[in-house]
Amino acid sequence: MTIHHFGNEAIDVLRRHFSPGKVNFRGSFASGQVDEYSDVDLEVNVQVELTQGFFDSLEACLERQFGAFSIRYDPQERHDRMAQNIMVNLHEYPLFWRIELNIKSDQDTSQKWPSPFPDWCVATSAFWNVVWAVKRARRGECDAGHYMFNACEKLGRPGLAYSVENVEILLSELCEFHDVDRVLVSKLRNEITR
Repeated sequence: MTIHHFGNEAIDVLRRHFSPGKVNFRGSFASGQVDEYSDVDLEVNVQVELTQGFFDSLEACLERQFGAFSIRYDPQERHDRMAQNIMVNLHEYPLFWRIELNIKSDQDTSQKWPSPFPDWCVATSAFWNVVWAVKRARRGECDAGHYMFNACEKLGRPGLAYSVENVEILLSELCEFHDVDRVLVSKLRNEITR
């Protein structure tokens, strides 16, 4: 399967779940700039409240189609009861093929879900900085070191330049945190050694 096939499968699944006109590509899929490191960025517009039932149904749909995954609800929207940004990381698919859903409703939900809204844990945030460093290096972009520095800063440790060895050092440190998804760490380890 290619990233193009995967992206089209993801949008088809979500269009069946929500309805065709309510789900559209954004980001690299919308602009035609897709590569093997692209996220599948989707905008979802709905006319229902963003309740627990809404998100439970969405998660069940994703699990039926794609299997095990981890999901993060973006805390930048913790106070917006009409929008939510969600990152879905599928365990059975390439690490870089994350589904990112930007969900917008035309209805004000009475209580923000999830409740209480989870904090964005520092270690998981640092892990994604490492993923972005690898992604940027693989694309031949010059800012991989910036993302490594951000990861180190979040972990309260001296900065490391980008290298496969330094990525491995950070991954070993990140495994000490209980909230980091071990499956995703393992997938990144496999990625940097191939």
